[in-house]
Parts: sequence; structure tokens; C-alpha cells
Amino acid sequence: MATQAKRPRVAGPVDGGDLDPVACFLSWCRRVGLELSPKVSERAGGRRTRGGARAALTSPPAQVAVSRQGTVAGYGMVARESVQAGELLFVVPRAALLSQHTCSIGGLLERERVALQSQSGWVPLLLALLHELQAPASRWRPYFALWPELGRLEHPMFWPEEERRCLLQGTGVPEAVEKDLANIRSEYQSIVLPFMEAHPDLFSLRVRSLELYHQLVALVMAYSFQEPLEEEEDEKEPNSPVMVPAADILNHLANHNANLEYSAAWPQLLPFTSELSSDGSHSAHS
Repeated sequence: MATQAKRPRVAGPVDGGDLDPVACFLSWCRRVGLELSPKVSERAGGRRTRGGARAALTSPPAQVAVSRQGTVAGYGMVARESVQAGELLFVVPRAALLSQHTCSIGGLLERERVALQSQSGWVPLLLALLHELQAPASRWRPYFALWPELGRLEHPMFWPEEERRCLLQGTGVPEAVEKDLANIRSEYQSIVLPFMEAHPDLFSLRVRSLELYHQLVALVMAYSFQEPLEEEEDEKEPNSPVMVPAADILNHLANHNANLEYSAAWPQLLPFTSELSSDGSHSAHS
């Protein structure tokens, strides 16, 4: 699927009532073994962990708060005080990732993997998200609270067709979006919806929605990560995307001051190498 232009994200999709979503998220990180630097808090923090990878500062920005204030859009990590270059921000164990393998219906998705094959390769993850989003006891619920509000995503695929063609004429984006939308509809109608209807105990009527499926595809486009193949695996198909709590509120555009790394010495971590960025004063997903 074509990469979509990104716009600011807004509130998360989970109603946390009177509870502070950031405090709940940081508490959840501790419970699931996602190791945050002691400097990370709602107000000022320093380093952080990523679902199966390590993030370390490559230039001395500041201690990092998980906050909406001072970010490009939505929740991000904001530099407040100096942090040493190379200082560890966070470590995310594989068990904290949200994927087709770690979700509560992972066994079913694995058994049905042949039937769930698609052009995008994303169907198992998207089904995992559809199931976990509706589950009141989902272990990722505090993570969902920091997501953008799904009904207010502003990717070009959600623009009126006329606006898309007028504003993006000549860029190739309108054509790519139309192709994506056709593929998404086909994937949903031929694979996803029949699977959910075959398992009504796992997928409520609330999540059997093409509109919601569109929104989750856009979220995966913008916020997921892929585990890279080993050199000897270069001929294989790319690995399926995964959602990585903590890493997806770091910005991965502009001039980076945080590196996301994988250490082979930590087999429980997601093998992933990528540079996640900020503008030097803050780090936020855009």
C-alpha cells in the first residue's frame, strides 16, 4: 500500500474517565516489563524503551516528559533537561509488542494463517487490533489511550475525493490512494469480514465496520514497525508489521536525536534498527 502523508494526531480512542492516560500508560509499562529510564514521567523524563528495541540519545537534548505540551502532534516525548548522549531511554520486551503473535487470539490467527493471506500481509495484525480494541480487559488498553482518535485521522484517504484531487493533483497521491482504498475494500469484504462473522464471540458488531478497518489501516501505515530480516533471509517476504508501545510516540522524521537499536545479545527484544527523531527540543510522532 502506498505511504500516506501524515497530519497531526489527536486524542486516543479509549475513554480513560478521570484517570490520567499518561500516568496509566507509564504504570502499564512497568507492569509489562517495558523498562523506562527513571527520568521519564508525565512532567520530565529522560529515556525510554521500545517494543523489542533500545532507544538512546545521539545528541544531548533534555530529559523527556510524556506529554501533549510542546509536541508536534498528540502525545510525544518532550525534552525538558539535558540528557547524556548515548543514555538509554527505554527497552521494550517482545511480550509488550502488540502483534498477531502476542494478542489474545494469536493461536487462532496462527491456525488460520493460510486463509488470512492477503496482498498487504497486514490482515492478521488488523484482526488482532479489531479484537483487542473491543475487549474491556485487553492488556494493551492503557496503550490505546495514547493513540490518536481514530475518527479524526486526517490522512489523504479520509479527504473528500474532490479535495484530494484538487490539492494533490500532479503528485501521484490521489491515484495511489484510490488504489489503496480499492485494495482495502477488497481485503475487508473477501477476508476480514467473513472471518469476523465466523467468530462472532471474538468480534462484536461494533468492530465489523469497513470504516473502522480503514482507520486501523491508516494507523498501521503511520505508527507500526517491521522487524527486519536477517541477511541470510533477504529472499523471504518482509515480516508483518507490529505495534510498538513507547516507540510510536517518538518522531521518526526530521533531524533525529534518538536512535532505535537492537542488540542481538537480548533475544527477547524485537530485532529492529531505525533512527527516531525530534527537532532537537522535543520528540513526538508526527
